[in-house]
Amino acid sequence: MRPMPSLSLPGHLIWFAHCPKAGGTSIERLMVETWGPAVGHLHWGWDLWWRRGGWREAGVPNSPQHLVWRDARNALPRAPDTVFALVRDPLRRMESEHRWQRSRRRGTFLGKALACLPFSLWLRIMLTLATRNPHAFDNHFRPQTDFIPEGAVVFRLEDGLAQVADWLGRRAGQRLAPPPHVLATTRHGTDRDPRDAALVKQVFAADYARFGYGPPALTTPDRPLLDVLARLSGRGLVWLDSRGSL
Repeated sequence: MRPMPSLSLPGHLIWFAHCPKAGGTSIERLMVETWGPAVGHLHWGWDLWWRRGGWREAGVPNSPQHLVWRDARNALPRAPDTVFALVRDPLRRMESEHRWQRSRRRGTFLGKALACLPFSLWLRIMLTLATRNPHAFDNHFRPQTDFIPEGAVVFRLEDGLAQVADWLGRRAGQRLAPPPHVLATTRHGTDRDPRDAALVKQVFAADYARFGYGPPALTTPDRPLLDVLARLSGRGLVWLDSRGSL
């Protein structure tokens, strides 16, 4: 793996704080198509490498493009001149993760089977797993604020990708066309249980507060039977994930 997750332009080091399931792959591809080898923060085959036994030799147990800020700072040769990020409403982010794991992720059979569970149960299992191991599923269940230092330039996916392309282009002194959202998945249009929204609000409270998203309506997140099932499955799934089996 290339150890420096950054974009190196002449005299300027830019760090893209990639929050999983917030449109980041589209921005990465735009960067690679534009600057090629100047982009050193990607290992798109990391998931396959991890499943083949990469977990035995990994330092930080997640891909270089999904480093939280603490780990990113340790990986960079110096403090970046600029940090930018793309964020998403936390509930929409979890819904996208569910769809992606079921239909697009290059995961194992077991990982895909978990994503075939109803959203309410799947969500509780995944968040329980991430509580026990925050690096689970390549940091996909970390709060977005973990990835983004104070002072970063933050864009919201809901406002479109053109704004990010325009900002990057101005930084580099060139014009960039907005990229397509390459990992967008089909929306099922199912109304979510308000208790699921309440759980997401509880777990990702820092994201709602920091990035200006209106939090879901207040209600209890408790679903006793599903909560028990999630707790019972948590420990075994942590072990499977740590061995590349999910």
